[in-house]
Amino acid sequence: MCKRINIFFPCLILFYFFGTLILSYWINENGIYVPYYASIIISQLMLLLPAGIYIATFKINVYKCIPYRKIKPLDMLLSLSVGYLLVPITLILNFITTLIFRNYAEGSISELTRYPFLIQVLLIAVIPALTEEFIFRGLFYHSYRRNGIVGAAIFSAIVFGAAHLNINQFCYAVVIGIVFAYLVEATGSMWSSMLAHFAFNTYSITMTKIFEIFKVNVEDVNISIISLVGMAVVGCVLTKLIIDYMAKRNGKYNMIRYQNHFGIASYNNERFVTAPYIVTIVVIIIYMVVSEMLMTRYL
Repeated sequence: MCKRINIFFPCLILFYFFGTLILSYWINENGIYVPYYASIIISQLMLLLPAGIYIATFKINVYKCIPYRKIKPLDMLLSLSVGYLLVPITLILNFITTLIFRNYAEGSISELTRYPFLIQVLLIAVIPALTEEFIFRGLFYHSYRRNGIVGAAIFSAIVFGAAHLNINQFCYAVVIGIVFAYLVEATGSMWSSMLAHFAFNTYSITMTKIFEIFKVNVEDVNISIISLVGMAVVGCVLTKLIIDYMAKRNGKYNMIRYQNHFGIASYNNERFVTAPYIVTIVVIIIYMVVSEMLMTRYL
């Protein structure tokens, strides 16, 4: 399974990158106006299409291989909480990386503010949560999972980060990708990571909406780095406690603890990382670094 999904990895990235590039060129050449909301949907389809081809080619039974099990109401609320608790640590990582690299997500959020709030939620939270969790915690994580959940969580999270194709988002996407994988393990359901992903993605637009309602100037809101670090530490501790609690109430705690002892070592005589995986990651890192250098030079 690792060999197969690792071959799919470069195919996914190449299709997403060049497909988007070619489509953008065709749209510009023909003078077609594409609203921002449509570009978001198109980008998600560029991920889903190769995933669909992969599933059809290897005749994968999605419902058998990926646990879309019913999730308990309390687990739903806890999953949403985890999504919000991850915000402080990602804000710190975002702050650190933007000292050197460009913040790509910031421009996307400002573009979305032109749309009604519910449309913003649909575009930035609902659609990406469904699409990206299906691909990265569904196809990738569950392909690696038979070799151990620690390695599966880490290497699928790296794929998730790399798919963003910029250093800023790569750094925090890897972190939340690992947490989302453990949420799936703790609940036995993909819906948990989707809910956490949904909550995480709604943070920025929700805060913007709250500031708008109460007529608060965003520039007047100052949070010291020390306070942010404190919130991040509390958030990480609470996230760990919540996932452990969810694992215990779903009978998964002992299994997760047992598998954690293996670390990233595979126990199924199959390597997590193969040549296509390594080459793809190296190429993406080079692309991200060169892109940042060129962006810095011309801006």
